[in-house]
Amino acid sequence: MASQPLDTTDDPAEGGAMDESELASLLGQFESQAIGEEWDEVSAEQETAINYYYRRMPDLAVEEGSSSVVSDTVQTTVDDAMAEVLKPFVSSSSYVEFKPQGPEDEEQAEQATDYVNYTLHRDNPGFMIFHNWFKDALLTKLGIVKVYWEDKSKVIPQQIQMDAMQLLEARKSQEYGGEVANMDGTYTVTMNVMQSDGRVCVENIPPEEYLIAPFSRSSEMAIYQAHRPKNKTRSDLIEWGFDPEVVDGLPAWTGGGSETGRETARYQDERYNSSDRGMAQPHKSQDIIGIIDEYVRIDFDGDGIAELRRVVRVKDVILLNEEVDEPPFALVCPIPMPHKVYGLSLADQTTDLQRIETALWRQMLDNLYKSNNPRPVLPEGSERSDGSTIDSLNDNAPGSAIMEGRTPMRFEAVPFTAAETFPMMAFMEKKRASRTGFNSLGNGLDRDSLNKSNQITATQATQMEDKSNSRAELISRIFAETGVTRLMKLVLGHLVKYQPKARMIKLRNQWVEIDPSGWNPDMDMEVNVGLGIGNEREQIAQADSVLMTMAETVQSPFPELVSADNAYKAIHRKFTAAGIKNADDYITKPPTDEQGNPVPKEPQPDPAMIKVQGDQQIQQAKLDGEQKKAAVELQQSQEEGAARIQLMREEAAAKLTLEREKAEAKAEREKRIRIPKARLDEVLEKAKVREGQLLDQIRALQTKQPVQPVEDVTAKVESEIEAMQE
Repeated sequence: MASQPLDTTDDPAEGGAMDESELASLLGQFESQAIGEEWDEVSAEQETAINYYYRRMPDLAVEEGSSSVVSDTVQTTVDDAMAEVLKPFVSSSSYVEFKPQGPEDEEQAEQATDYVNYTLHRDNPGFMIFHNWFKDALLTKLGIVKVYWEDKSKVIPQQIQMDAMQLLEARKSQEYGGEVANMDGTYTVTMNVMQSDGRVCVENIPPEEYLIAPFSRSSEMAIYQAHRPKNKTRSDLIEWGFDPEVVDGLPAWTGGGSETGRETARYQDERYNSSDRGMAQPHKSQDIIGIIDEYVRIDFDGDGIAELRRVVRVKDVILLNEEVDEPPFALVCPIPMPHKVYGLSLADQTTDLQRIETALWRQMLDNLYKSNNPRPVLPEGSERSDGSTIDSLNDNAPGSAIMEGRTPMRFEAVPFTAAETFPMMAFMEKKRASRTGFNSLGNGLDRDSLNKSNQITATQATQMEDKSNSRAELISRIFAETGVTRLMKLVLGHLVKYQPKARMIKLRNQWVEIDPSGWNPDMDMEVNVGLGIGNEREQIAQADSVLMTMAETVQSPFPELVSADNAYKAIHRKFTAAGIKNADDYITKPPTDEQGNPVPKEPQPDPAMIKVQGDQQIQQAKLDGEQKKAAVELQQSQEEGAARIQLMREEAAAKLTLEREKAEAKAEREKRIRIPKARLDEVLEKAKVREGQLLDQIRALQTKQPVQPVEDVTAKVESEIEAMQE
């Protein structure tokens, strides 16, 4: 059913403010004519893409007794693209960065970049959000995510001691939760304090749940777009804060035809059918409610200017109607078309190729089956009368016997022509690579490249890989500049608007208190996607080349061209190319001043001047060295002369002292030797007497035992005399 322009000739807003019944009627018209309804062409193409991805081809019938194989063209193309397109968004911690509007926003912009990434990947399952978002786009033209604030405020009972006067005031408060009298005249009062909290939620929306007005040129400025979820229950609506009595009176969703097509294709393997989704649940609180969350530009207040309004309704019942700043959707499309929201997907480019390849596969296999199992030809009258020949021929089990009749039979061989199909299959693979930019050579080693009869040169392989990389990089860039940038701004806007209090989180290995309420939600953004596409070794080599060029520049006459911040970013890029996600764990960002500007390095002098100054310093150092050497030699000579004089003086003094000591010793010795003559004579007389006595003793003993020689006795006496003289 073709979409028709919305009839607004009887728009009640032209005559003044609009009531909600009129608004609900008008929104019903927008819904019925929006792109995304089951009967439009976009929906049919999305249904085909989903079926083809699951290798189901209801539009290509299978003949009885023939091959039913289905080619995997769409599946392979989408999965190959996913591997390359998703890589830069999950391998880098800052694929987009907020930029400050002025110097005062420098620190805020850096914190905003870190905090938004933290919100996406810590508060939400960031990897799976990006995976499902991009896969929807590559398969069904459009990937949609929705950003909203989920209120997690809760009541915290607090026990407070109060006197009688304070108790009277507390009883008037809505937070009052009871009291207990104490024995000392005070009261313990329970106050149910509301603790505000919440988080930003990012939700993937299936393509069949998204509606947008036809002829829209962008999702941000579309006159109408909506989310029509099919998994929300009465319980969910009450948790969102809607009146329980109103919610209880809403009808349960019973289908109505919109559940067919894309949804059936998506859930076919889960035994999906319309009655399963439309039946009432065992408990009323779990009834599915067919709500629709709409964003429409309309003059509801009758001032002549259309404002963007958010309306949550169930058929004609409006649950919420409020003015908002912007719609909460972020869209990505891999092949955008100018002036349209819906472009093309990779499935759109390959569904016809899958039909052709499937037909070729089936014909080739049918021919192979028949060639391997030729049909027997029975001459007339060759069958047995009991019919056993026909029965045995119908038994195709390997090795089964054939009951031969009266006349021998023969087998009609089917010629094998499937070999003619192989070149066509190769042509279809090239056609797929030409259309999409993705092929098996760009995603691992192709065994045919090792076949000597089908060798390719290194240049050819590089060209094929570059083509695949270029296409993947283009799609990644499109995603980053459109949906991802939009998503980051939506997350930032919700944080600034709704986060009720400061939050302590860990960023760059430090605990930081983040309060986005004072941030600028309109900060510019810079997209860094591109790194991580293609061969990792090539990316690292490119980063090395950049660093080498920077090092050469620092040594050139223009070192001011390279700053510390430039070097930090170059090294950060190399780490990111190597697959290191948190590069700040290994390098430190250069310091900044109070305004957030990098602290400039000291100015570097001219290299020629440095050389001249160096030569002068060398000459001066040489001259200073010679002067110091001469001074040291002179001082050494003077010290040696003084030492010699001092030595001569000490030698002379030592000689005088020695002569004096000798004279004194001689005089003392002579003094000791001068013994009175009378004393000496007395000693000699005693010695002679003693000598005589000894001689007598010797003579007396000679007759009894050996006697000591006289000479020995004399020597002993003389030694005693000398000892006495000493």
